[in-house]
Amino acid sequence: MIARHAADAQFERALAGMPELAERIGRAEQASRERGAITLMHALRRVSGGNVALVGDASGGVDAITGEGMRLTFQQATAVAEAIARGELRIYEEAHRRMLLRPMCMGKLILQLGRSARLRGRMLRIFAENPNLFAQLLSIHVGQTTPGRVLSTGAQLGWEFLAA
Repeated sequence: MIARHAADAQFERALAGMPELAERIGRAEQASRERGAITLMHALRRVSGGNVALVGDASGGVDAITGEGMRLTFQQATAVAEAIARGELRIYEEAHRRMLLRPMCMGKLILQLGRSARLRGRMLRIFAENPNLFAQLLSIHVGQTTPGRVLSTGAQLGWEFLAA
């Protein structure tokens, strides 16, 4: 759940605003207490200096809603190890920039939708009418697509958004 204010992230309060979901889960017993943290997106100009390289959240981060944190950390660790083996941390700098590009774009999109009920409603209508478009966007989000598919999905989403 995403909320701008802590009070809005309380489970019972959020559930009250989603009657269909409340009906589906019925009176199921809560298994654990709600947990969460404030997250933010940030990018650093440099992620290495001298013989030091930053990986994971220390090297910049995408909003937790993207689900990219651990995947990026492992990917960055592999890239920094390769750069160290070659004696060129500059290679890691370039790889790091490429790794963050997609998750940062997706995070910005998700957060923008979170800020605007009008945009969010429009986007949800588009996805409800075109589940394949939603599936294509998810494949972009998890990095399971080609650059051409990214372009065509972006164009289709833009067209659907303008036409909605």
